Amino acid sequence: MSIAYKSDCNLSVFPARIRSMKRKILVFFTLCLIILGSSWALLKPGMFKVHDFIHGVRIAEMTRALQEGQFPVRWTENFGFGFGMPLYEFYAPLPYYVGSFFYSNGIPLVTSVKLLFLLCTIGTALGAYQLGKSLFAHKAAGILVSAAYTLAPYRALNLFVRGALSEAWGMMALPWILYGIVESKSNKWRGFYATVFGSVILLLSHNLTALIAAPFIIFFAIGVLLADHFTKSGKSEDFILRIGSLGGAAVLSLGLSAFYVFPAFLEKSYTQIEATILSGYFDFSLHFLYIRQFFSANWGYGGSEWGPGDPISFYLGTGQLIAVVIALGYFAWNSARIIKKKKMGNLVSDKKSFLVVTLFAVTIGALFMSLQRSISIWRGIEILSYIQFPWRYLSVASLGLALLTGVPFLFVKGRQTRMYLVVLYLILQTSTVAYFQPEEQYLDASGLYYDNPTRVAAHMSDILPDYIPLGVNLDGIQPPDFTVKCVTIACSMHPLVERGHERLYTIDQKITEPTVIEFAIADYPGWIVFADAVAVAHSQSKSGTILATLPAGTQQVGIQFQGTQVRDVSDIVSLISVVTLAGLYMIQHRASFFRKEVV
Repeated sequence: MSIAYKSDCNLSVFPARIRSMKRKILVFFTLCLIILGSSWALLKPGMFKVHDFIHGVRIAEMTRALQEGQFPVRWTENFGFGFGMPLYEFYAPLPYYVGSFFYSNGIPLVTSVKLLFLLCTIGTALGAYQLGKSLFAHKAAGILVSAAYTLAPYRALNLFVRGALSEAWGMMALPWILYGIVESKSNKWRGFYATVFGSVILLLSHNLTALIAAPFIIFFAIGVLLADHFTKSGKSEDFILRIGSLGGAAVLSLGLSAFYVFPAFLEKSYTQIEATILSGYFDFSLHFLYIRQFFSANWGYGGSEWGPGDPISFYLGTGQLIAVVIALGYFAWNSARIIKKKKMGNLVSDKKSFLVVTLFAVTIGALFMSLQRSISIWRGIEILSYIQFPWRYLSVASLGLALLTGVPFLFVKGRQTRMYLVVLYLILQTSTVAYFQPEEQYLDASGLYYDNPTRVAAHMSDILPDYIPLGVNLDGIQPPDFTVKCVTIACSMHPLVERGHERLYTIDQKITEPTVIEFAIADYPGWIVFADAVAVAHSQSKSGTILATLPAGTQQVGIQFQGTQVRDVSDIVSLISVVTLAGLYMIQHRASFFRKEVV
């Protein structure tokens, strides 16, 4: 009897595997260079100077609230000059939850802030790469899109001039959302999850970027879906299914973010936000751009001013502008080719042309919204006033410009694309790296980055008064010298529990008559006063603090920050959405979740 052995080892596949491995290493190395080029300043000791230096304090306040058992965190004890304010009901909390994780695990405060900057850049580079690779079906396109977006001058402005960490996180989320839209054609589940998580990150990181980007995301989705539908393989059933999947992803992401989004929108009237961010310097009409500013590479570290002479730059980028010209050239060449063949109808139904028009429309539309010529739109849509700075639309324009770097891959292959990749990548990397550095470096940043509650109340509150509750008198306001006191009689109280969102005191002597007490807490919906565990009505003092009348004989008094109807419903919606997401994941992987064991 003879036994024949068949080898599973096919030597012919090794060269292909080696080439594939080399390409993966090259892509990894190139992405690392992009990340390093926009993050090298983070490797220096100390902390750099930026306009918004409150990130450390926000992390510290978030950490303190979480350690005291508040979740989701809404109230911060020490902001609002020590009277507290609902900072995280309105200020997107996700970056600070992540920062709190670092800080509570022993990472220094400054390092925690710098890690948030680094994570943002890594997420941006990877998301833009995946988007470019998926949209143009070419890894080289992914590299260029990643370089053009991650190294966009506007990102350098956000990171190392303004210190706009939350806005940078919002920009990080955008390519992941668009990637989910594109990927929903080939892998509906992957596209669904990318859209959901990208949208959640956007909503919980910077709601203004969400407001800015939403119309453009919808326009992009319609353009991509129609472009795919124009192909010969396009089917009406697939088109409708993708619309349903993406619509479901949008609804689910809104549900997951409901605990923050709905209260932020519906309860803002209880704060002084409109008096602090919609007038004076923050009036949007003072911050429109001029077209010439898109092409001015003069870098600066000042603030936004009226007119074209801002001491900061809104340059679109050398490589990005070159890519626009090249993309226009290829689009014109393709259009001329179609016209020459006398197939005029293909100008509308040609997938490549339709996609290029979509990308140009998104880019031009975003740039237009930053110009004075769009002021009629701003005045006609009242909610846009909360954006404050029209140049914030450069977040979307930067992504649109980055995507235009991939247009040549739609029309040519081979040596031309390799030459284009190398030359444009080098231009992008070398022309913008210099922008990703701060004006000044602090070796000792303890004067700005600290967690001391007294210093937060005394020195940081004046910088961030946006969400102080209505009724609090800000004229000459100083941190309180008490936590709770009797107003109508002399009494003393012994603290049993003192946490930012909950306090409980024992009255040292017997109260023989109804007594008014005052808490050094800004009155805001959700605060409940208890006398011997029974809720009692409270009112607001002239200075905006909480007053309550205790019945005679009260021995213990407490106060607790609870939910409102809006917050409670929003929390329930988010919880249901989490369960729904888990259920969808189980359905997708039902074979492994519900596998029957065979003995």
